[in-house]
Parts: sequence; C-alpha cells; structure tokens
Amino acid sequence: MKNFLKGKRGKQILVSALAVAVIASGYYRWATMGTNDTALPVTNDSVPVENSGEVAEIPSETDFFALSRYERDCARSEEVEILSVAAEYGEDKSASAKKIEKHNKNAENEVAIEDLVKSKGFEDCVAFVDDEEIRVIVKAMGLESKGVEQIKNIVVEVTGAKPTAIKISNRN
Repeated sequence: MKNFLKGKRGKQILVSALAVAVIASGYYRWATMGTNDTALPVTNDSVPVENSGEVAEIPSETDFFALSRYERDCARSEEVEILSVAAEYGEDKSASAKKIEKHNKNAENEVAIEDLVKSKGFEDCVAFVDDEEIRVIVKAMGLESKGVEQIKNIVVEVTGAKPTAIKISNRN
C-alpha cells in the first residue's frame, strides 16, 4: 500500500475514491432525511436539545435561510475534509493548507456579514462567499436602494471585495 501511495496516480485514485465516498454519503443522508426522526442536525441558528421528550426544531424545507446555512456548512465541511486528506497524502501540502485556510476565512466572513446585515434591521440573511463573487440573500418583501447600499458597504468592509463582485437579492 505504501508503494501505491508514493506514485502520483495512486494519490489521485485515493483522493478520487474519498471524494466519491463523501458524495455518496451526502446523497444517502439527503435521500433519507426526514425518514429518521432521531437524527438532529446542528445549524447555525440553534443547537438541538432534548428536554423531557421534546426535540429542538430541525430546519424545515420551508425555512429557506436556515436550510441554506445548513447545506452551505455541510458542503464546506465535506470540502475541508477532502482537502485535509489531500494535504496528508498529497505532494503539495502547503497548497491544500492554504485552501483550507481560505475556506475557514470565507466561513468567518459569511457569519460576520449575516450578523451585521441582521443588525441593520433585516429579519434574516444568508451569505455565500467564494473566490469569484459574494451573494447575499435577505428576507424582505423588497429592497430599497438604501438597504442595498448598507448591505454592499457591509460586504466590502468585511471582505474587501469589489462592489461589482457582490450580488444582493431578496426572498420573502
């Protein structure tokens, strides 16, 4: 097995197999979500707690913002896990470490943006930060230019991104 991992092809096969396993387990979880009443996913909104037989609320499919945060965090965790394995077995460990650090920084920026936007009076918000663009979706009937400008200023302040890379939309 050690000789297999020394070659570049062997490492590629290992990382590919791990990626397929993570995707398959994610699909299985998604396909069985809702059939298992004992599974309690943790979201940014609340931590599931059992009190005298009552179970904390799981993000429902109708709560777009909580479900979006949950799915975003699950996807990011899977990506970081794959990068961690690649860093352990790959030749370029520093590149994988930099990508993991970038994912962690993006996660921190998303939380900061969401908290600051909510502090400006919006009921709820979800942010997606990646290398090319930043998408912010707020819970509102409509967006006025003042609100858009506030959100844009928050995103620029937190991330340092160019205003042209920021996409802001609303959802009720």
